[in-house]
Amino acid sequence: MFDNFYDTLLKGNIFKEIVKVLFEKSEYLVIPYGYENPFANIKKGLSQKSMRDSITARRIRSSPDLLVYNEKAEEIRLVEVKMSSYSSPRFKKESIETYKEFWNEAVLVMVLPFENVFYAQDIANLGIKKEYDPRTDFLKIQEMFERISLDDINFYGRVACNIIKAMSNRTTEPERSL
Repeated sequence: MFDNFYDTLLKGNIFKEIVKVLFEKSEYLVIPYGYENPFANIKKGLSQKSMRDSITARRIRSSPDLLVYNEKAEEIRLVEVKMSSYSSPRFKKESIETYKEFWNEAVLVMVLPFENVFYAQDIANLGIKKEYDPRTDFLKIQEMFERISLDDINFYGRVACNIIKAMSNRTTEPERSL
């Protein structure tokens, strides 16, 4: 039987890595930033009831995934990566409120199984609502990060869509090899 925590962790890491490679291929310097990296040793403690509601723990747990540096433009951005198998992504209202509270200057990158696949928006520009339409609420990632090529969007978009499809078709029990 699969453990949902580990499935979610794996899924998040896969799509974060795809977006990271997309940036690196486009000559952005990318550094892992999220709390999974420097705070790995205290991760469990940050989720314990006695700590999870503290402002510091909430800020750390909501840390964006990547630091993206554009040396040519002398611009640095924090990027949070999310994946959804739905065409209209669904977020908990509290998640967007937390991003706005602690990381309003960050960018939210969505990986979605249709059209451009990669979409981006400044968190400061997102209203708080239950669902978002990538076609109207987000930009194509290459519109925000102009060095990303359409060829790379197409290639990594196919990779991402294949993984989304494989994860969506996953059963609760692993296949057994004979």
